[in-house]
Amino acid sequence: MQKIAIDLYTNLSVNISKKMVTAYCVKDKKVVEIKNPVEVTLKNGRPAVKGTCPHCGGTVFRIGKLKK
Repeated sequence: MQKIAIDLYTNLSVNISKKMVTAYCVKDKKVVEIKNPVEVTLKNGRPAVKGTCPHCGGTVFRIGKLKK
């Protein structure tokens, strides 16, 4: 599911997709890749990532920044 862009001037492939972030889905009882990840900030100022499970559609949550 990675998108690749080709630079016409240097003829090199560049990866332009975001790194996939994983979280634990309580309903599926397994680690899944977050679908539609959104960066949020907790009340105490810590960064977190919130999204949906691609299998069951439930909300998954992970504390930490979205890696770019």
